[in-house]
Amino acid sequence: MWAFLDRPDKTGLISNTIIAILCALAVNGFIAVVNPSEMADPGSVHLQPPGYVIGVVWLVLFAAMGVARWLLLIKPIDTIRAQRHILFLLLFCLAYPVYASGLKSEIIGLVGNLLTIVLSLFVVIRVSKISRLAAGLVSLVMVWVSFASFLVVEQLRQ
Repeated sequence: MWAFLDRPDKTGLISNTIIAILCALAVNGFIAVVNPSEMADPGSVHLQPPGYVIGVVWLVLFAAMGVARWLLLIKPIDTIRAQRHILFLLLFCLAYPVYASGLKSEIIGLVGNLLTIVLSLFVVIRVSKISRLAAGLVSLVMVWVSFASFLVVEQLRQ
């Protein structure tokens, strides 16, 4: 049924990217319906972007993970384990809004961020042995969540 995702051609690239983006859109849509103020309110922390910017960043991050998975597909070696690592990270990131703000606890959000950073680092290390470009794309998650963690720490200090 999902064989089109495993094609090492342009169809596979487009499919992996679109499916990843659709996942992010579903989560962003859920946030917009459940808590519309989060999509507009930039918050009280200096440098904190408005919610819609955060949503756009996550769309880019999910697209990057989709492209990274496809980059592993086009390698002439068995990359199924590394592909699964990226898929697990993508699924873990789908839960990001729940632990980052849905549970209404900055501490839980910070712990979730740290787990996301560690998982991203693990995936980057595993994937970098196969494709540096794919690893670079996955590392964007680590960079963004590190920034988000900085914002959470700043919020806790206020």
